[in-house]
Amino acid sequence: MQNSNSSIKPGFWQSAGNNPFWINVVNNRVFWLGMNQKTNDVNFGENWCHVGHGTIKGNKIELSWADIPAGEDQLSGKIIIQIIDEKHIKVIEDSGNFGKSEWRWADAIKNFSSL
Repeated sequence: MQNSNSSIKPGFWQSAGNNPFWINVVNNRVFWLGMNQKTNDVNFGENWCHVGHGTIKGNKIELSWADIPAGEDQLSGKIIIQIIDEKHIKVIEDSGNFGKSEWRWADAIKNFSSL
């Protein structure tokens, strides 16, 4: 169980579906960029690409997100993410299309050319 000062590592994260996410934490605020992974059929971010902003409250992140016009989707919503530990988070409530997605921290820095 996490204490009231839970946080996550900033950097490059990957979802259970191997989609890339870049997350930064400033005090108790969370900022992120997420997009679909590259496959043989689509490039990074062609299906969906979104930005998000939220706040850490206890062991949860309350985050609002919206697709940006880099990808085809134009969705938005809110999610509540449980902080399992500093390198593992999981969606527990969402109004978008996240389901019960999970992410794991992968690296402090990852640029597009290294994906």
